[in-house]
Amino acid sequence: MGGFVEELGSLALALRLKRLSDKLLQDGIKLYRQSGIAFEPKWFPVFYYLQETGPTSVTDLARGLGVTHPGINQISREMISAELVVSYKDMGDKRKRVLALTSKAKTMLSELEPVWRVQRAVLQEILDQAGDDGLLHRLEQVLQEKGLYQRFLDRYDVNSAPQIVTYDARYREAFARLNVQWISFYFELEDADKQALEDPERYIIDQGGEIFFALDPEGEVLGTGALMMHEDGTAELAKMAVLPSARGRGIGRLLGEAILALADARGLGKLFLETNRKLTPAIRLYQQLGFVERPRLTESEYGRADLYMER
Repeated sequence: MGGFVEELGSLALALRLKRLSDKLLQDGIKLYRQSGIAFEPKWFPVFYYLQETGPTSVTDLARGLGVTHPGINQISREMISAELVVSYKDMGDKRKRVLALTSKAKTMLSELEPVWRVQRAVLQEILDQAGDDGLLHRLEQVLQEKGLYQRFLDRYDVNSAPQIVTYDARYREAFARLNVQWISFYFELEDADKQALEDPERYIIDQGGEIFFALDPEGEVLGTGALMMHEDGTAELAKMAVLPSARGRGIGRLLGEAILALADARGLGKLFLETNRKLTPAIRLYQQLGFVERPRLTESEYGRADLYMER
C-alpha cells in the first residue's frame, strides 16, 4: 500500500478490509472459472446456509448470516436468475418469503465441495502465514460489543474543537517531540531541524516568527506549526506536526490557517514552504491553503526537501 494509506493508520481500517475483501472475491471468481463452475463467490454464504439448514425465510437467513435484509434480497435475485434458488411464500405466514435450493443447485454441490476443500486449505494457509487466524473473529466480537459509531460518541465531543494558542515555554518540549516523531517516521533528523527544535526561542521567536499549538480541552498538545522569518525577509510555513492519534480531525488545517492569518496581518506578501513529494496528504492540505509548486531559486538546507511551494 502507498504511503497515504499507511499514514492514515487506523482511519484506513475499512479501506484495508475492503481491499482484502475485493482481492479475495476477485481470486474467488477466477478459481470458479478455472474449475468450470458457473458460481459466484458472493453466493457462497447463502448457498451454504440453505444447504445446511434447508428452506429458510429471508428474515431468518439475514439474521443467521448477520447481514442486511436488502443484501439477502439482492443475492437471492441473482441466484434465482441462475436457477440455483427458488422463492415461495411461507405456508404458515404469507408475509414471509422462503428461499430454498433447487435441484440444479443440489446437483452442483458435488462439483463445489472439492473446490471448497481446496479453498479452505489455501485460506487457512494464508491465515497461518499472517500469524493470527483469530484476528477477524476477535475484531467481529469487539465491534459487536460496541461499534465504531458508539465509540465515537463516547470519546468525541463535537462542541470541543481544539484551541489554537501561540508559543509558551511550557509547550517547548511538545514542539520538539511532535516534530521529531513525525520527521523520524519518514526521514532522518537533520542539523537544521535540531537547531530550531532544541532552541525555538532563538531560531524562531526571536527572529520575529511564531509557533502555534492546537490544544485539547485538557491542555494536551495535539499539533503544532510555525511561521519562520528568514534573514532575507522571506517567511516560511514550517515545522507542522500532528499527534498520530489526533490526525484526521482537521488540526493541520486549523494550524495552517492560523499561520496564514498571522502572515496576512503582518502584510507578508509571500509565504513559502518545503516538503517531500511522497507526503501526499500534506501536499493536498498545502494546496487547499493556497500553496502552489514553484521552481526553487536557492538550495534547500534540508536533504529531504524535493518540493518547493509558495502562497
